[in-house]
Amino acid sequence: MAKKVKVKSGDTLSSIAKANGVSLKALLQANPDIKDPKLIKPGQIITLPAVNEQAQEQNASKQLSVETARRNIPVGTGGAQIDDSGSAVANAAASAKQTGIDVPALSAKPVENLYPNLKQDTFDPKALAARFSIAASILAQDTDLQRVLNDILAQKITDPDLQFAMLKETNWYKNNTDDWRKYKFYKESNPATYKADLQSNAEAFVRKYYAMGITLDPNTAIKLAEQAMMKSATVNGGIVNYNDNYFNKLMADSIDFSNKRTLPNGKIVYDLGGKVEAIAESLYKVAWDFGYPATVSNAGFSKWLESNVRGLISGQVNPEDVDNELQSRAKSMYPGLTDQLNRGLSLREAADPWINALANEWEEDPRFLDLNDDYLYRILNQQDEKGNIAPMNLYQAKTMARRSPKWQYTSRAKEEYTNIGQKILQDFGFLG
Repeated sequence: MAKKVKVKSGDTLSSIAKANGVSLKALLQANPDIKDPKLIKPGQIITLPAVNEQAQEQNASKQLSVETARRNIPVGTGGAQIDDSGSAVANAAASAKQTGIDVPALSAKPVENLYPNLKQDTFDPKALAARFSIAASILAQDTDLQRVLNDILAQKITDPDLQFAMLKETNWYKNNTDDWRKYKFYKESNPATYKADLQSNAEAFVRKYYAMGITLDPNTAIKLAEQAMMKSATVNGGIVNYNDNYFNKLMADSIDFSNKRTLPNGKIVYDLGGKVEAIAESLYKVAWDFGYPATVSNAGFSKWLESNVRGLISGQVNPEDVDNELQSRAKSMYPGLTDQLNRGLSLREAADPWINALANEWEEDPRFLDLNDDYLYRILNQQDEKGNIAPMNLYQAKTMARRSPKWQYTSRAKEEYTNIGQKILQDFGFLG
Protein backbone atom coordinates (compact mmCIF):
# COMPACT_ATOMS: atom_id res chain seq x y z
CA MET A 1 0.00 0.00 0.00
CA ALA A 2 1.26 3.44 -0.95
CA LYS A 3 2.41 5.68 1.88
CA LYS A 4 0.38 8.82 2.60
CA VAL A 5 1.18 12.08 4.38
CA LYS A 6 -1.01 14.89 5.68
CA VAL A 7 -0.33 18.45 4.54
CA LYS A 8 0.76 20.80 7.35
CA SER A 9 0.57 24.59 7.37
CA GLY A 10 3.39 26.04 5.24
CA ASP A 11 3.87 22.84 3.21
CA THR A 12 4.19 22.92 -0.58
CA LEU A 13 4.28 19.99 -2.96
CA SER A 14 7.92 20.76 -3.61
CA SER A 15 8.79 20.66 0.10
CA ILE A 16 6.81 17.41 0.60
CA ALA A 17 8.54 15.82 -2.40
CA LYS A 18 11.97 16.87 -1.12
CA ALA A 19 11.28 15.72 2.46
CA ASN A 20 10.26 12.28 1.23
CA GLY A 21 13.00 11.83 -1.36
CA VAL A 22 10.74 11.82 -4.40
CA SER A 23 10.46 14.10 -7.42
CA LEU A 24 7.70 16.63 -7.81
CA LYS A 25 6.67 15.03 -11.10
CA ALA A 26 6.34 11.59 -9.50
CA LEU A 27 4.36 13.12 -6.63
CA LEU A 28 1.95 14.76 -9.07
CA GLN A 29 1.57 11.50 -11.00
CA ALA A 30 0.68 9.73 -7.76
CA ASN A 31 -1.97 12.36 -7.03
CA PRO A 32 -3.84 12.90 -10.34
CA ASP A 33 -6.66 14.77 -8.53
CA ILE A 34 -4.25 17.69 -7.94
CA LYS A 35 -4.65 19.89 -11.00
CA ASP A 36 -2.72 22.92 -9.69
CA PRO A 37 0.49 22.23 -7.70
CA LYS A 38 -0.02 25.48 -5.79
CA LEU A 39 -3.52 24.63 -4.54
CA ILE A 40 -3.01 22.35 -1.55
CA LYS A 41 -4.24 23.04 1.96
CA PRO A 42 -3.49 21.88 5.52
CA GLY A 43 -5.12 18.56 6.36
CA GLN A 44 -5.14 17.34 2.76
CA ILE A 45 -3.89 13.76 2.27
CA ILE A 46 -1.06 13.31 -0.25
CA THR A 47 -0.14 9.91 -1.65
CA LEU A 48 3.58 9.22 -1.99
CA PRO A 49 4.76 7.20 -5.00
CA ALA A 50 6.23 3.77 -4.36
CA VAL A 51 10.03 3.55 -4.50
CA ASN A 52 10.00 1.44 -7.69
CA GLU A 53 7.59 3.89 -9.36
CA GLN A 54 9.93 6.75 -8.41
CA ALA A 55 12.90 4.93 -9.98
CA GLN A 56 10.91 4.26 -13.14
CA GLU A 57 9.95 7.92 -13.38
CA GLN A 58 13.58 9.01 -13.04
CA ASN A 59 14.76 6.48 -15.64
CA ALA A 60 12.05 7.70 -18.03
CA SER A 61 13.38 11.28 -17.97
CA LYS A 62 14.82 12.20 -21.32
CA GLN A 63 16.61 15.12 -22.84
CA LEU A 64 14.50 18.12 -23.88
CA SER A 65 14.08 18.41 -27.63
CA VAL A 66 15.32 21.39 -29.61
CA GLU A 67 11.69 22.34 -30.28
CA THR A 68 10.89 22.42 -26.55
CA ALA A 69 13.94 24.55 -25.86
CA ARG A 70 13.00 26.92 -28.67
CA ARG A 71 9.58 27.30 -27.04
CA ASN A 72 11.09 28.50 -23.78
CA ILE A 73 14.02 30.68 -24.84
CA PRO A 74 12.93 34.35 -25.02
CA VAL A 75 12.59 35.62 -28.57
CA GLY A 76 12.42 39.26 -29.60
CA THR A 77 14.52 42.24 -28.64
CA GLY A 78 17.71 40.75 -27.29
CA GLY A 79 18.07 37.43 -25.53
CA ALA A 80 19.58 34.23 -26.93
CA GLN A 81 17.84 32.20 -29.60
CA ILE A 82 18.30 28.48 -30.00
CA ASP A 83 19.53 26.94 -33.23
CA ASP A 84 18.93 23.47 -34.58
CA SER A 85 22.01 22.11 -32.86
CA GLY A 86 20.45 22.86 -29.47
CA SER A 87 23.58 24.68 -28.31
CA ALA A 88 22.11 28.13 -27.71
CA VAL A 89 21.21 27.43 -24.07
CA ALA A 90 24.90 27.63 -23.35
CA ASN A 91 25.16 30.79 -25.45
CA ALA A 92 22.33 32.36 -23.45
CA ALA A 93 24.10 31.50 -20.23
CA ALA A 94 27.30 33.02 -21.56
CA SER A 95 25.51 36.26 -22.41
CA ALA A 96 24.44 36.60 -18.78
CA LYS A 97 28.13 36.83 -17.83
CA GLN A 98 28.38 40.19 -19.59
CA THR A 99 26.79 41.85 -16.56
CA GLY A 100 29.88 41.03 -14.52
CA ILE A 101 27.75 39.59 -11.70
CA ASP A 102 28.60 36.15 -10.40
CA VAL A 103 25.51 34.07 -9.66
CA PRO A 104 25.94 31.94 -6.51
CA ALA A 105 26.06 28.18 -6.95
CA LEU A 106 22.57 26.79 -6.36
CA SER A 107 23.38 23.19 -5.54
CA ALA A 108 26.05 21.68 -3.36
CA LYS A 109 26.95 19.03 -5.94
CA PRO A 110 26.90 18.96 -9.73
CA VAL A 111 23.87 17.24 -11.26
CA GLU A 112 26.11 14.59 -12.81
CA ASN A 113 27.26 13.52 -9.31
CA LEU A 114 23.72 13.41 -7.96
CA TYR A 115 22.44 11.28 -10.84
CA PRO A 116 25.46 9.49 -12.39
CA ASN A 117 23.43 6.86 -14.26
CA LEU A 118 21.06 9.21 -16.12
CA LYS A 119 21.55 11.11 -19.37
CA GLN A 120 20.84 14.70 -18.40
CA ASP A 121 20.59 18.08 -20.17
CA THR A 122 23.72 20.08 -19.43
CA PHE A 123 21.79 22.75 -17.51
CA ASP A 124 23.35 25.01 -14.96
CA PRO A 125 21.73 27.90 -13.01
CA LYS A 126 22.71 30.47 -15.63
CA ALA A 127 21.32 28.38 -18.47
CA LEU A 128 18.02 27.94 -16.63
CA ALA A 129 18.01 31.66 -15.89
CA ALA A 130 18.49 32.40 -19.59
CA ARG A 131 15.65 30.05 -20.49
CA PHE A 132 13.21 31.93 -18.28
CA SER A 133 14.55 35.44 -19.03
CA ILE A 134 16.00 35.95 -15.55
CA ALA A 135 18.71 38.59 -15.51
CA ALA A 136 21.85 37.55 -13.67
CA SER A 137 21.66 40.46 -11.21
CA ILE A 138 18.07 39.57 -10.30
CA LEU A 139 18.98 35.93 -9.79
CA ALA A 140 21.87 36.95 -7.54
CA GLN A 141 19.57 39.02 -5.32
CA ASP A 142 16.40 36.91 -5.24
CA THR A 143 16.65 33.95 -2.85
CA ASP A 144 13.18 32.78 -3.85
CA LEU A 145 14.34 32.36 -7.45
CA GLN A 146 17.52 30.65 -6.32
CA ARG A 147 15.48 28.17 -4.29
CA VAL A 148 13.24 27.26 -7.23
CA LEU A 149 16.12 26.77 -9.67
CA ASN A 150 17.92 24.73 -7.03
CA ASP A 151 14.83 22.50 -6.72
CA ILE A 152 14.70 22.05 -10.50
CA LEU A 153 18.37 21.04 -10.61
CA ALA A 154 18.41 18.90 -7.46
CA GLN A 155 15.25 17.00 -8.38
CA LYS A 156 16.38 16.67 -12.01
CA ILE A 157 13.12 18.12 -13.36
CA THR A 158 13.38 18.32 -17.15
CA ASP A 159 9.67 18.70 -17.97
CA PRO A 160 9.36 22.36 -19.08
CA ASP A 161 5.75 22.53 -17.92
CA LEU A 162 6.71 21.48 -14.40
CA GLN A 163 9.67 23.84 -14.41
CA PHE A 164 7.38 26.67 -15.45
CA ALA A 165 4.76 25.74 -12.85
CA MET A 166 7.38 25.96 -10.10
CA LEU A 167 8.67 29.26 -11.44
CA LYS A 168 5.14 30.72 -11.45
CA GLU A 169 4.99 30.22 -7.68
CA THR A 170 7.69 32.86 -7.11
CA ASN A 171 6.94 36.49 -6.28
CA TRP A 172 9.28 37.50 -9.11
CA TYR A 173 6.94 35.88 -11.61
CA LYS A 174 3.72 37.03 -9.95
CA ASN A 175 4.81 40.67 -9.68
CA ASN A 176 6.15 41.14 -13.22
CA THR A 177 4.88 40.62 -16.75
CA ASP A 178 6.53 38.33 -19.28
CA ASP A 179 7.48 41.41 -21.33
CA TRP A 180 9.14 43.00 -18.32
CA ARG A 181 11.15 39.85 -17.57
CA LYS A 182 12.41 39.62 -21.15
CA TYR A 183 13.23 43.33 -21.13
CA LYS A 184 15.28 43.06 -17.90
CA PHE A 185 17.13 40.03 -19.21
CA TYR A 186 17.95 41.81 -22.47
CA LYS A 187 19.00 45.00 -20.67
CA GLU A 188 21.42 43.30 -18.31
CA SER A 189 22.76 40.51 -20.50
CA ASN A 190 23.31 42.68 -23.62
CA PRO A 191 24.13 46.13 -22.17
CA ALA A 192 25.89 47.56 -25.23
CA THR A 193 23.12 46.60 -27.65
CA TYR A 194 20.48 47.71 -25.15
CA LYS A 195 22.08 51.15 -24.81
CA ALA A 196 22.20 51.62 -28.59
CA ASP A 197 18.58 50.52 -29.00
CA LEU A 198 17.46 52.77 -26.16
CA GLN A 199 19.14 55.80 -27.76
CA SER A 200 17.63 54.99 -31.16
CA ASN A 201 14.13 54.60 -29.71
CA ALA A 202 14.43 57.84 -27.71
CA GLU A 203 15.45 59.74 -30.85
CA ALA A 204 12.45 58.26 -32.69
CA PHE A 205 10.13 59.64 -29.98
CA VAL A 206 11.75 63.08 -30.22
CA ARG A 207 11.22 63.11 -34.01
CA LYS A 208 7.62 61.98 -33.69
CA TYR A 209 6.83 64.71 -31.15
CA TYR A 210 8.65 67.32 -33.24
CA ALA A 211 6.57 66.42 -36.31
CA MET A 212 3.49 67.05 -34.19
CA GLY A 213 4.82 70.45 -33.11
CA ILE A 214 5.51 69.32 -29.54
CA THR A 215 8.82 69.66 -27.70
CA LEU A 216 9.97 66.51 -25.88
CA ASP A 217 12.73 66.79 -23.28
CA PRO A 218 15.52 64.15 -23.32
CA ASN A 219 14.65 62.58 -19.95
CA THR A 220 11.04 62.01 -20.97
CA ALA A 221 12.19 60.61 -24.32
CA ILE A 222 14.39 58.05 -22.53
CA LYS A 223 11.51 57.07 -20.24
CA LEU A 224 9.17 56.55 -23.20
CA ALA A 225 11.85 54.54 -25.05
CA GLU A 226 12.27 52.25 -22.03
CA GLN A 227 8.51 51.68 -21.86
CA ALA A 228 8.34 50.95 -25.57
CA MET A 229 11.06 48.32 -25.21
CA MET A 230 9.40 46.91 -22.09
CA LYS A 231 6.01 46.55 -23.88
CA SER A 232 4.10 45.99 -20.63
CA ALA A 233 4.56 46.10 -16.86
CA THR A 234 2.69 45.60 -13.61
CA VAL A 235 1.87 49.02 -12.15
CA ASN A 236 -0.04 49.39 -8.87
CA GLY A 237 -1.32 45.85 -9.14
CA GLY A 238 -2.56 46.20 -12.73
CA ILE A 239 -1.09 45.48 -16.17
CA VAL A 240 -0.17 48.52 -18.27
CA ASN A 241 0.38 47.85 -21.98
CA TYR A 242 2.88 50.26 -23.53
CA ASN A 243 1.32 50.25 -26.99
CA ASP A 244 0.41 52.89 -29.60
CA ASN A 245 -2.77 53.84 -27.75
CA TYR A 246 -0.77 54.47 -24.56
CA PHE A 247 1.87 56.62 -26.27
CA ASN A 248 -0.61 58.55 -28.43
CA LYS A 249 -2.62 59.43 -25.32
CA LEU A 250 0.53 60.72 -23.60
CA MET A 251 1.43 62.79 -26.64
CA ALA A 252 -2.08 64.25 -26.90
CA ASP A 253 -2.07 65.20 -23.22
CA SER A 254 1.24 67.04 -23.66
CA ILE A 255 -0.11 69.58 -26.20
CA ASP A 256 0.31 73.16 -24.95
CA PHE A 257 -2.77 75.29 -25.66
CA SER A 258 -1.56 78.29 -23.64
CA ASN A 259 -0.16 80.25 -26.62
CA LYS A 260 -2.67 82.22 -28.73
CA ARG A 261 -2.61 84.77 -31.56
CA THR A 262 -5.13 87.21 -33.09
CA LEU A 263 -6.00 87.02 -36.78
CA PRO A 264 -6.51 90.14 -38.97
CA ASN A 265 -10.28 89.65 -38.71
CA GLY A 266 -10.04 89.88 -34.92
CA LYS A 267 -10.56 86.19 -34.16
CA ILE A 268 -8.33 84.64 -31.52
CA VAL A 269 -6.82 81.24 -32.36
CA TYR A 270 -4.30 78.88 -30.78
CA ASP A 271 -0.66 79.32 -31.75
CA LEU A 272 0.37 75.73 -32.46
CA GLY A 273 2.78 73.98 -34.82
CA GLY A 274 3.37 70.84 -36.87
CA LYS A 275 0.60 68.30 -37.38
CA VAL A 276 -1.23 69.59 -34.31
CA GLU A 277 -1.68 72.95 -36.03
CA ALA A 278 -2.93 71.24 -39.21
CA ILE A 279 -5.51 69.29 -37.21
CA ALA A 280 -6.60 72.44 -35.37
CA GLU A 281 -6.97 74.36 -38.64
CA SER A 282 -9.14 71.61 -40.12
CA LEU A 283 -11.36 71.82 -37.03
CA TYR A 284 -11.57 75.61 -37.34
CA LYS A 285 -12.76 75.24 -40.93
CA VAL A 286 -15.34 72.53 -40.31
CA ALA A 287 -16.65 74.41 -37.27
CA TRP A 288 -17.01 77.59 -39.39
CA ASP A 289 -18.84 75.65 -42.12
CA PHE A 290 -21.29 74.31 -39.55
CA GLY A 291 -21.93 77.62 -37.82
CA TYR A 292 -19.85 77.11 -34.69
CA PRO A 293 -18.35 80.52 -33.67
CA ALA A 294 -14.72 79.54 -34.28
CA THR A 295 -12.77 81.74 -31.89
CA VAL A 296 -10.90 81.00 -28.67
CA SER A 297 -12.81 83.85 -27.01
CA ASN A 298 -15.85 81.56 -27.26
CA ALA A 299 -15.33 79.35 -24.18
CA GLY A 300 -17.54 76.56 -25.52
CA PHE A 301 -15.69 76.41 -28.82
CA SER A 302 -12.32 76.57 -27.07
CA LYS A 303 -13.16 73.53 -24.95
CA TRP A 304 -14.59 71.72 -27.99
CA LEU A 305 -11.46 72.37 -30.07
CA GLU A 306 -8.97 71.27 -27.39
CA SER A 307 -10.94 68.11 -26.65
CA ASN A 308 -11.18 67.10 -30.32
CA VAL A 309 -7.54 67.90 -31.15
CA ARG A 310 -6.44 65.63 -28.30
CA GLY A 311 -9.03 63.01 -29.20
CA LEU A 312 -8.02 62.86 -32.87
CA ILE A 313 -4.31 62.51 -31.98
CA SER A 314 -4.88 59.88 -29.30
CA GLY A 315 -7.27 57.92 -31.54
CA GLN A 316 -10.15 58.25 -29.08
CA VAL A 317 -12.12 60.44 -31.53
CA ASN A 318 -12.81 59.72 -35.21
CA PRO A 319 -13.32 62.48 -37.83
CA GLU A 320 -16.81 61.06 -38.40
CA ASP A 321 -17.61 61.71 -34.74
CA VAL A 322 -16.78 65.40 -35.21
CA ASP A 323 -18.94 65.68 -38.34
CA ASN A 324 -21.89 63.95 -36.66
CA GLU A 325 -21.67 66.22 -33.63
CA LEU A 326 -21.60 69.38 -35.74
CA GLN A 327 -24.38 68.12 -38.02
CA SER A 328 -26.59 67.48 -35.01
CA ARG A 329 -25.86 70.98 -33.71
CA ALA A 330 -26.70 72.50 -37.12
CA LYS A 331 -30.05 70.63 -37.29
CA SER A 332 -30.96 72.01 -33.89
CA MET A 333 -29.94 75.52 -35.00
CA TYR A 334 -31.66 75.42 -38.42
CA PRO A 335 -34.36 72.70 -38.40
CA GLY A 336 -35.65 73.94 -41.77
CA LEU A 337 -32.47 72.61 -43.41
CA THR A 338 -32.63 69.13 -41.87
CA ASP A 339 -33.22 67.38 -45.21
CA GLN A 340 -30.16 68.99 -46.79
CA LEU A 341 -28.00 68.22 -43.73
CA ASN A 342 -29.14 64.59 -43.79
CA ARG A 343 -27.81 64.34 -47.35
CA GLY A 344 -24.33 65.08 -46.02
CA LEU A 345 -24.13 68.80 -46.78
CA SER A 346 -22.43 71.15 -44.38
CA LEU A 347 -24.57 73.96 -42.99
CA ARG A 348 -22.82 76.49 -45.24
CA GLU A 349 -23.54 74.33 -48.30
CA ALA A 350 -27.17 73.79 -47.30
CA ALA A 351 -27.73 77.53 -46.73
CA ASP A 352 -25.79 78.62 -49.81
CA PRO A 353 -28.73 80.18 -51.81
CA TRP A 354 -29.80 82.37 -48.91
CA ILE A 355 -26.21 83.24 -47.99
CA ASN A 356 -25.62 84.47 -51.54
CA ALA A 357 -28.85 86.48 -51.52
CA LEU A 358 -27.80 88.30 -48.35
CA ALA A 359 -24.20 88.75 -49.47
CA ASN A 360 -25.34 90.19 -52.79
CA GLU A 361 -27.57 92.74 -51.10
CA TRP A 362 -24.90 93.65 -48.55
CA GLU A 363 -22.11 93.59 -51.15
CA GLU A 364 -20.05 91.13 -49.08
CA ASP A 365 -18.04 88.03 -49.91
CA PRO A 366 -20.44 85.11 -49.20
CA ARG A 367 -17.51 82.96 -48.00
CA PHE A 368 -17.14 85.17 -44.95
CA LEU A 369 -20.79 85.60 -44.01
CA ASP A 370 -21.30 84.40 -40.44
CA LEU A 371 -23.83 81.58 -40.21
CA ASN A 372 -24.87 82.97 -36.84
CA ASP A 373 -26.00 86.27 -38.41
CA ASP A 374 -29.37 87.28 -36.96
CA TYR A 375 -30.90 88.10 -40.37
CA LEU A 376 -29.82 84.74 -41.82
CA TYR A 377 -31.26 83.00 -38.75
CA ARG A 378 -34.66 84.69 -39.27
CA ILE A 379 -34.64 83.96 -43.00
CA LEU A 380 -33.92 80.24 -42.51
CA ASN A 381 -36.25 79.75 -39.55
CA GLN A 382 -39.45 81.39 -40.78
CA GLN A 383 -42.51 79.85 -39.16
CA ASP A 384 -45.77 79.57 -41.11
CA GLU A 385 -49.32 79.76 -39.75
CA LYS A 386 -49.28 76.02 -39.02
CA GLY A 387 -46.11 76.29 -36.95
CA ASN A 388 -43.89 74.63 -39.55
CA ILE A 389 -40.37 76.00 -39.88
CA ALA A 390 -38.96 76.53 -43.37
CA PRO A 391 -36.68 79.06 -45.12
CA MET A 392 -38.13 82.15 -46.81
CA ASN A 393 -38.11 82.31 -50.57
CA LEU A 394 -35.22 84.26 -52.06
CA TYR A 395 -37.33 87.37 -52.82
CA GLN A 396 -38.38 87.54 -49.17
CA ALA A 397 -34.75 86.98 -48.16
CA LYS A 398 -33.57 89.97 -50.21
CA THR A 399 -36.33 92.13 -48.78
CA MET A 400 -35.28 91.06 -45.28
CA ALA A 401 -31.64 91.90 -46.12
CA ARG A 402 -32.59 95.52 -46.90
CA ARG A 403 -33.88 95.96 -43.38
CA SER A 404 -30.36 95.51 -42.03
CA PRO A 405 -28.22 98.59 -41.30
CA LYS A 406 -25.58 96.91 -43.48
CA TRP A 407 -27.61 97.60 -46.60
CA GLN A 408 -27.66 101.37 -45.97
CA TYR A 409 -23.90 101.52 -46.50
CA THR A 410 -23.87 99.69 -49.82
CA SER A 411 -23.31 101.48 -53.14
CA ARG A 412 -26.67 100.24 -54.34
CA ALA A 413 -28.43 101.82 -51.37
CA LYS A 414 -26.62 105.10 -51.92
CA GLU A 415 -27.58 105.03 -55.58
CA GLU A 416 -31.21 104.37 -54.77
CA TYR A 417 -31.26 107.14 -52.15
CA THR A 418 -29.79 109.51 -54.74
CA ASN A 419 -32.41 108.55 -57.33
CA ILE A 420 -35.21 109.03 -54.82
CA GLY A 421 -33.87 112.48 -53.92
CA GLN A 422 -33.67 113.50 -57.53
CA LYS A 423 -37.25 112.31 -58.12
CA ILE A 424 -38.51 114.41 -55.22
CA LEU A 425 -36.70 117.48 -56.51
CA GLN A 426 -38.14 116.91 -59.95
CA ASP A 427 -41.64 116.56 -58.56
CA PHE A 428 -41.31 119.92 -56.82
CA GLY A 429 -39.92 121.57 -59.97
CA PHE A 430 -36.39 122.12 -58.73
CA LEU A 431 -34.87 119.98 -61.47
CA GLY A 432 -35.64 120.18 -65.17
